Amino acid sequence: MKSKSKIYLLILIIIILILISYKIYAPYTIQDFNAVNVRNMDIIKNRIENEDYSFAVVGNIENSIAIFDNRILEKINQKNADFIISTGNNLRDGDESKYRVFYRTLEKLNIPFLTAIGSREIRDGGNENFYKYFGPFYYSFHINDSYFIFLDTTENTNPDWQQQWLVNVLEEAAAYDKKFVIMNKTPLKIDAEYLLDDSIKYIESADLRNFYQNIFAEYNVEAVFSSNLEIFHQENIEGVNYYVSGGAGGELIFDNKKSFYHYLLVNVTADGVDVSVERLESNPGTFSKLMVNIWVAFQSFFYANYINILLVLFIGSSIFYIFHREINKEVDYYRDFAYAEDEIKVQKLKIAMFTNNYFPVIGGVPISIQRLSKALRKRGHEVKIFAPEYKEQTENEENIIRCNSLYHYQESGLEFPVTNIYSPQIKKEFVAEDFDLVHAHHPFWLGNKGRKLSERFNLPLAFTYHTRLEKYAHYVPNILFMRKLFANRLSHFLIKSFANKTDAVFAPTESTKEYLRNVGVSRYIKVMPTGIDFDYYKCSQEKIDNLRSKLIGDSEHLLISVSRLSKEKNLYFILDGIKRLKEKSDLNFKLIIIGSGSEKESIERFIKDNDLENYIELIGAVDFKEMAKYYLASDLFVFASTTETQGMVLLEAMAGYNPVVAVKSSGIDDVIENDYNGYKTEEDIEKWSSRIEELLNNSDKFKQSSQNARKIAESYSIEEMGAKAEKLYYKILQLKKYQ
Repeated sequence: MKSKSKIYLLILIIIILILISYKIYAPYTIQDFNAVNVRNMDIIKNRIENEDYSFAVVGNIENSIAIFDNRILEKINQKNADFIISTGNNLRDGDESKYRVFYRTLEKLNIPFLTAIGSREIRDGGNENFYKYFGPFYYSFHINDSYFIFLDTTENTNPDWQQQWLVNVLEEAAAYDKKFVIMNKTPLKIDAEYLLDDSIKYIESADLRNFYQNIFAEYNVEAVFSSNLEIFHQENIEGVNYYVSGGAGGELIFDNKKSFYHYLLVNVTADGVDVSVERLESNPGTFSKLMVNIWVAFQSFFYANYINILLVLFIGSSIFYIFHREINKEVDYYRDFAYAEDEIKVQKLKIAMFTNNYFPVIGGVPISIQRLSKALRKRGHEVKIFAPEYKEQTENEENIIRCNSLYHYQESGLEFPVTNIYSPQIKKEFVAEDFDLVHAHHPFWLGNKGRKLSERFNLPLAFTYHTRLEKYAHYVPNILFMRKLFANRLSHFLIKSFANKTDAVFAPTESTKEYLRNVGVSRYIKVMPTGIDFDYYKCSQEKIDNLRSKLIGDSEHLLISVSRLSKEKNLYFILDGIKRLKEKSDLNFKLIIIGSGSEKESIERFIKDNDLENYIELIGAVDFKEMAKYYLASDLFVFASTTETQGMVLLEAMAGYNPVVAVKSSGIDDVIENDYNGYKTEEDIEKWSSRIEELLNNSDKFKQSSQNARKIAESYSIEEMGAKAEKLYYKILQLKKYQ
């Protein structure tokens, strides 16, 4: 059921995306819909070669499908008119979507179409669309002995300019026998009940009406065609025939005998002009007008807005579905008591671990995974690690399933292989092993692939929170503020979202558990630090002494720090602290820094520029199996990183009898106790370096701190780590049975 719900929601989202994409793409599907009037004037001139022709006059189409497209166009085609003239109001409003709908209407025409601009075309900023799709607001053309003049009555055009233009055009038209004027608003004052609103739908200015009537009479205009009113009206003033024809598809006026669906058919011959009113059969009565108006309005609105309607429908359906699912979803925040502890059967498990980085890359996460898998195998479990494929190969690939990488992204000296998580090979390998449980070590990419496979096969899922992602934002490409967004919000959301989709979470320290609760993780959280593999600390004293002698030279104290040489590790703080010790103290010491990274050259330059060559040595990368010897050969571990979730290297150093001086941060706070196994200070050079000086100058305190450091480290063995993980695995396996 849960899977079906997700599929249903996914289908809705896909439909919404398709509709949105169509809305974006739709304008590009009508690229040939432009300057219609200009192009059709040329077509009409070329088509009509003699004095006898006919044309239809329509007004107030208003995106009507039921009336104009389905009925009036059919009648016009039957009458074999040569072209169609519209007096305007072809659309319901000036939105571009209405123009696109009207374009479909024009595609149905077999004859040219010319139009004046109407009051509806300019609504919602539609004047720009009209100019783009049809052309100028006022214009004229002639065929044979006929002259056609189209005027703008929407007040978009400066009236003085248009009047002067009209005088000039009528002067030119004087030589023609027949003159026709097309305008949206009529220059007649007509008393009529207006539909829906009380606006004046004829030319309101008496002076302007008189101007038009006088000049049309002066230049012997044959006929003036207009609309805007939802009626048919004919009137002769000083020899000029005025026609109001507003019934080509829009709503009609109730209780008005002049309001009916129709168009005008104009036949032009050498003998004169004949105008006939072509009514639609079965024109509605008063009640029928109401029903027809409702139907026309509904159909026109839907036809012109169907993409928007579908978008609203599917978005509303998605919201309703999510709302309904959340209301009906049973949530139980109490621990499941449906099983007894003795029901948990001890069994050997097959565990799939998913990680975005692993050996040969040396780092905290790969070492943590290696130790956990080693501890679990000691307890009889089988562990397979799904890890990226690297350019460099490791010697022992047993129990490692390498996933093909699409490419290797490199940033600041680090290699990030981008695994092809959609490769069917991953699922094939997963299914072949028949796992009992999945353990993800990252909340994205391969970690998320593991989560999806656990869902697909209904397996328990554990997750270890290893890394403070927000501290690694500088590795994120700085596109559209993504780096800042990742550091401030996205990283925390990613952790919360992923963790809440698992069955249980491992946190390496109490402070990281507190962080997870603060960001909203509601799953069971088990504190489980990375264990120390004490097998590597079983070294002969002779080997340790030889290594120390090689490293320390003529110095008295050997300090050690282990870190990737990158910005987030705060290494320049350590360098400044060592510089301060050199200048302000009498200590005879040397610091070795183990690790590699992008900042190596900058650190070497700092050492040289500050004359620290005899005090600091960069050792480079060391095999993790050999690291214990370096700890055992050293006296004191120094650290300044504030990005750790647990400070695993601190515990490793303490296992080698090294007290620690570090900067306070999450993870560090949990393993260092001031004046017991070292010190944790504010990020203050003076305080930090003073604590180093204090420890090394007091031999009794130093010896006691060394023993205390070892004592704390011994409680963090990989055996303890394996036992804790095993116990939680059994628990979530049992819970899965009861879900």
